[in-house]
Amino acid sequence: MTDFDYQWKNLPSKDIELNEDRIKDFLSFTKIKPDEFIKDKYCLDAGCGSGRFSYAMQKLGAKKVDSIDLSPEAIAKCKNEVNPHAYLFNIMDLKPNPVYDFVLCWGVLNHIPDPRKGFSKVASQVKKKNHDYKHGGILHIMVYHKDTQKPYEEDRKKWRSLSLEQQLKLCEEKSTTLGGTVHGWFDALNPEYNWSFDEKEIKKWFEDEGFSKIKLVTKYNINIRGELR
Repeated sequence: MTDFDYQWKNLPSKDIELNEDRIKDFLSFTKIKPDEFIKDKYCLDAGCGSGRFSYAMQKLGAKKVDSIDLSPEAIAKCKNEVNPHAYLFNIMDLKPNPVYDFVLCWGVLNHIPDPRKGFSKVASQVKKKNHDYKHGGILHIMVYHKDTQKPYEEDRKKWRSLSLEQQLKLCEEKSTTLGGTVHGWFDALNPEYNWSFDEKEIKKWFEDEGFSKIKLVTKYNINIRGELR
């Protein structure tokens, strides 16, 4: 977790600045209709980082957003700059609490030891359709696709043998030659776990947890959501 703290504390990025672009990013990534999915809804940002998408959901009219992450630096930034309802918490410690209309888990499950179990944990937070609720809640996740990880594989193999100075230099080189930011490359190369999947596997996760209306939004990274029956 120290490395994640370093990232959030020391590597600023235009992609996490709190401005109108974060709202545009959120809508572009998720392809959702905010009046249907977010406005007046109770939302959970599971693995919020410094809160860029918590910010977007707030600006799109969410009734309340709860933000959780296991990086103290990330949560400090989120709580101080974005959302007072930000908590230092590991998604693996979530207990069933099906109260949220919309749960976002963006780029998190691919970095934890047991992604399938983590999926069950975040799924257990989604509101179920019943006599009180006409519609079930929505779970929207993003995880790595197996077909897109080759550009990172060689650098990940040598990453742990590099000094911090060398790691930062590598990220600078990658951002210069391939685009992106130092923060983004550090985020892609630094995690201990970098699981990747295919879309059929992730769709089955949703089905097994009782979701329907499953929609694959993009395939490059598996960007997908479902409604809990």
